[in-house]
Amino acid sequence: MRLAPKGEVVDIWIVDLSVAEQTLQRAQTVLSEDELQRSRRFRFPVDCRRFVMARANLRRILASYLHVAAQTLVFDYSEYGKPTLSRPQSQMRFNVSRSGERALIACTQGREVGVDIEKERQDIEIDDLAKRFFTAPENAKLQAFPLPDRYQAFLRCWTCKEAFVKAVGRGLSLGLDKFDVSLGIGEPGSGGATSTEKFSVDGWSLSPIVSNTLEGYISAAAVEGAGIELRVRTPDEIPG
Repeated sequence: MRLAPKGEVVDIWIVDLSVAEQTLQRAQTVLSEDELQRSRRFRFPVDCRRFVMARANLRRILASYLHVAAQTLVFDYSEYGKPTLSRPQSQMRFNVSRSGERALIACTQGREVGVDIEKERQDIEIDDLAKRFFTAPENAKLQAFPLPDRYQAFLRCWTCKEAFVKAVGRGLSLGLDKFDVSLGIGEPGSGGATSTEKFSVDGWSLSPIVSNTLEGYISAAAVEGAGIELRVRTPDEIPG
């Protein structure tokens, strides 16, 4: 498997985190000691399993691009927690997000990338959160949606914002209300459906991620620059 030419394509890997115990045990063998220690700190076994499977798949995917063993990868982290590869050195850029039993792993070369996924739910105080973290245009557009469509609209906005701050690499220190992604919310009156068109924010390309395997989830990707193609993939495409 070869990575697409520099900056032209972002591979979005969709990972199912619900696996049998035998698969989980195999996944643990590719993790580093510090990753294993992190996994043991989770209070509930389900959260441990999800972390291990997301991390193991990240290693497998990156290793397949770089033609190295998954166990040999070494990661560094920025002051805001964004991971990069320190060994082997590479122009590879990647980002991970997980929610429920799904994880997204975004990979490309030469451009920063961020991704976010959220499981659909209707037990959150969306209006209060929107007032705290969304811009005035985003709030106005959100209020045009009837319930329950408003929950999906809220998550479309939230995932775009999270993907953007992760791509920029500053996390929530950037301030979610400091930039506007109202173009990613979609339009009311269409059953909550959203456009799949990309849009730009301050030189970054944002796009919702649409796949049949993401039913019940809402997700988005943000990539540095323009002219980006998103290519949805699954781990069964990895050789071996």
